[in-house]
Order: sequence, then C-alpha cells, then structure tokens
Amino acid sequence: MKYSNKLLIILTKECNRNCAFCIDRPNRKYYKDYKPFIDLETIKNILKFAKENNIKTIALNGGEPTLHPQVVEIAKMVKKAGFFTKIFTNYDFPEVVKKLDGIIDIIRISYYGPMQLPNQKDFKSKITLKIMLTKETFPTLQSLIDFVNEHRNDFYDIKIHTLMQNNDYSINAQVDYLDSLSEQYPLKRNEKGDYYHDFMGFQIEREDLPNIDYDIEQRLYKAHMDGTISHYFEEDHYEIGGLDQDSPYTKILRAHRNAQYRENVKQAYENCCLDFDNFDKYLPQKNQEEKGYSLVKKKKN
Repeated sequence: MKYSNKLLIILTKECNRNCAFCIDRPNRKYYKDYKPFIDLETIKNILKFAKENNIKTIALNGGEPTLHPQVVEIAKMVKKAGFFTKIFTNYDFPEVVKKLDGIIDIIRISYYGPMQLPNQKDFKSKITLKIMLTKETFPTLQSLIDFVNEHRNDFYDIKIHTLMQNNDYSINAQVDYLDSLSEQYPLKRNEKGDYYHDFMGFQIEREDLPNIDYDIEQRLYKAHMDGTISHYFEEDHYEIGGLDQDSPYTKILRAHRNAQYRENVKQAYENCCLDFDNFDKYLPQKNQEEKGYSLVKKKKN
C-alpha cells in the first residue's frame, strides 16, 4: 500500500483559545498524561522517520504551535532537513510568527472572526488565510463576498471551510446559505474527492459533505508528542457527545470518524437515504470532469 508523502507534527496540545467547534478540544483528556510540549530529541526521531519514508512536506500543528517555546528552533530543524514546511496558527502571537518568516514555506492563519490580520507584502513566507465559515463570522453570503473583496490581495491564498459536523455547536453554527451556493458557484470535487465551491477565484471547501470516495492511501502521517506516528484518522478519538444519535448528521459523522473502508461510508449514505452508487447525481451535470480526473466512482479491485 502506498502512503501520503505528507506528515503532520503535533508540537503541543496547549491552546490559548477554547473554540466551541474545535475537533481536538473534547479529545484533550486523551492526552492529559502527555508532557505539554514535544521535545527536540523526539523531533529528530520524527525527521529520521520522514526521511526514511520519502516524506516531502511537514506541517507543524497543535493545539497552537506558536505556544511551543522552541517553535523557531524546530522550524529551522525541519527546513534544514530539506522538507517543505508549513505551520497552522491562530496568529494570536504575531511576534512569534514573524520570527518564523523566511523559515516556513507556508504560514496558514485561521480566521474565526475579527482579529489582527497580517499582509503578504510584509512577509517572505507565503501567507494563506483559512476562513472558518460560521453564522457568527459571516451570517450572510454578501458579508463573505465583501470580506474576500477587501482582503483578496492581502494573502497568497484564501481558503474557506465550512464546519465539520463534530458536535452540536458545529451543526447549529452552520451558515444558512450553503444550499443556495451552487446556483452561483458550481459544486466541484478535487482530486481527493472533497467537495468545494469555485468561489471568486478561491475555494469554499465543504467539510459538512461526506467524502465518499476517500482513498486510504491519501491519509497524512501524524506524529504525536510521544513520538508515535500514525495515519491521521486512525488513532484520533472523536466524541459524538450530545448529538442526536439517530440524526443523519450523526450517522455520517460516526461513519467518517471511524471509517477505514469505503463500506462504512456507504452505510452512512444508506442510513441517510442517499444513493451511494450514483452519488455523481448530486453534482452539477456539466462538470463531470475536472483537471483530468474522473468524477465517476472508482471500481473496486
């Protein structure tokens, strides 16, 4: 089996925020016995693994990775080892992010609402903005359009994500205009099978729509703070929590959080009365081919 050439390193589970939609927040109890920050010796071992397994890209993540007291030293280690390097940050500590400028290839900043925003012209590293689409941040489509028009030249790229349906808040905070987006902005699928809207030259990635064509071979490697390396979804623990256990959201969520094989997702579709075998009918008929890959369901070997 082939595996991804990307690896995510968890530098810390610490975070200065307490976002209600956070996937990791309810899972921190699973890490309560871990030390708060990964150490440099563990980083060295992870980089050795990455070299041996033909990893090309390494992303530094958390929690909030800029809380790690040695984040700059770690970034230098990763870059010196020859990897394309990313970091995912909430940008609450801009002075730390600035120290990473020119070391990190891509600095991805998460936008959850009004905050201090950087500008690409002030950075050597590429700055991308990841917008989390919620009723609180962008209650109307026009508010999103206005924001993108105002900031589209401030960043190397802007990506917009809907909320992953991982708890009650995530479901209730979902914006009301998703279903009407396709009328103006076509719904497409990328090479991984993820749904997105082609939006003003950017993408609105639909985390709320199941990826029913997910290929296990595309999973990221994930390096934990104790040095354990797994595939991204294999060892994560997700709590269904107070969700309605019989709702379509919960059934799809459970299938996607626990699925290791496509049949699990197929069952979720059947539970929701969706036609798995003909899922392309949920896409605009005029867009059956995109960028050289087929939208026709892959046949099992």
